[in-house]
Amino acid sequence: MSETARPSPGLDPGFVHKALFIAGLIVLMALVWKLANVLLLAFAAVIIAVLVRSLADPIRERTGLGTGLSLILASLTIFSVLAGSGWLFGSTVAAQVDTLADRIPRSLAELEALLASLPFGPQLAGQLDGAATAPDLQSMVGRVSGYVMAVIGAGANLLLVVFAGLFFAAQPGRMRDGLLLLVPPQPREPLREAANESGRALRLWLMGTLADMVVVGVLTGIGTAFIGLPSPVALGLFAGLAAFVPIVGPIVSVVPAVLLALDQGPQMILLTVAVYFIVQQIESNLIYPFIQKRAVDLPPVLTLFGVLGLGTLFGPLGVVFASPLLVVGLVWIKLLYIRNALGEDIPLPGRSDPEPG
Repeated sequence: MSETARPSPGLDPGFVHKALFIAGLIVLMALVWKLANVLLLAFAAVIIAVLVRSLADPIRERTGLGTGLSLILASLTIFSVLAGSGWLFGSTVAAQVDTLADRIPRSLAELEALLASLPFGPQLAGQLDGAATAPDLQSMVGRVSGYVMAVIGAGANLLLVVFAGLFFAAQPGRMRDGLLLLVPPQPREPLREAANESGRALRLWLMGTLADMVVVGVLTGIGTAFIGLPSPVALGLFAGLAAFVPIVGPIVSVVPAVLLALDQGPQMILLTVAVYFIVQQIESNLIYPFIQKRAVDLPPVLTLFGVLGLGTLFGPLGVVFASPLLVVGLVWIKLLYIRNALGEDIPLPGRSDPEPG
C-alpha cells in the first residue's frame, strides 16, 4: 500500500504580505530620498496654495462668490500688492541695491586691509584675495555660466511652484483624496483629519511668519537709517526676507550691513551690529512669541535642531522649509501618535482645546 502523499510545504500568506509590505516600504523610502528636492518643491507649492486660500476663503465668505472667482480675486490681489510695492519702492530698492553692489567689493578690499593688520592676518587676507580671483579666464567663464544656469533653473522652479500652488489651491480636496487612495481604507480617515489639521496649522504659521517678516524688515530699515548706514530700504527688505528662515536668516542678514559699515570705520561697525542685535532681541523676545502663541508655537530648541537636521539632509531647501515641515510633523505626531495611538488628549498646534473643531 503506497504512502499517502504529503502536501508540499508552502509559504505562509501572512509572511508573504509582511515581506511585500516591508519591501514596498523600503522602495518608497528610497524614492522619497531620491526625489527629496522635487518633494520639497511640491511642499513649496502647498505653502503657496495655503497663502492663496487664506485670502480666497474670507473673500468667498464675505462676498458669496464661487470658489473659482474667489481664487482669481485673491491671486489678483496678491499680485497687485506685490506689483504696487514694486512700483512704489522699486526705484529706491534698485538704486540702493546698486549701491550695495558698488560698495561691497570696496568693503572686501577694506576687509583685506583690516585682516592684514591682525595676527595671522596676511595669511587670511591672501586666502580671501585668492578666493575672490579666478585662476584663469576659462575658470571665470565656467563660474559665470554656472551662476547663469543656476539663476535660470531657480526661475523655472519658481514658475513651476507658483502654477502648481494655484492648481493645488483650486482643488485641495481632490488632491488630498487622490493621495489617500494610495493607502488602505482603515487609516484613511485619520490621515484625512491629519491633512486638514496640517493645512490649518500651515495657514496660522504662514500668517504669523509674514507678520514677523514685515516687523523685522521695518525695524531693520528704521534702525539702519537712524545710524546713517547706506541703503536702509534694501537692508530692511533683505532682513525681512531672511526672517523667513529662523536661526540662519538673522545671521545671514547682518553680513551685507557689516560689509557696508566697513567703509565708515569701527564705530559704524559697532552701531550696525548693535542695531541688528536689538532688532533680533525685540523680534525673538517680544514679537515672535506673541505672534506664534496666536499661531503655531514651535519650541526654539526644536526649530534649531530641525534647521540643522533638515539642512544636513536636504541642503538649502531643507533649511528654507524647515519650519513649515516641523509644523506639519508636529501636527501628525500629536494627532496620529499621541492622540490616536496613545489615546491622550493634547491640543494641536494653534488650538487651545484638545479636540479639533
